[in-house]
Amino acid sequence: MDSLLTNLANELLVQDIAEPSAVLGPLSDDELQTFDDAVREQFALALLSGAHENSEWSNGKLVIAGSRGNIHLLQAAFYAVMLEVQRRGAVA
Repeated sequence: MDSLLTNLANELLVQDIAEPSAVLGPLSDDELQTFDDAVREQFALALLSGAHENSEWSNGKLVIAGSRGNIHLLQAAFYAVMLEVQRRGAVA
């Protein structure tokens, strides 16, 4: 999972998220679903960790200031996987 996430992150640094992914493309539907589940889990953990580390309420909204790098990476991965699932017409 980590190497796949690293490869996806490197790809997203040089390629628009709307372009088909060379990293996600070769995955089978089952592998893509497994990766999607892992990304969602890691994204949720990063949000929880960030909120725990450093957050505050502003105008009734929780502003998370911790773990920003991980949160942004996992958010980008989440959207990239979601777009790949949509391209394939699969349901995640």
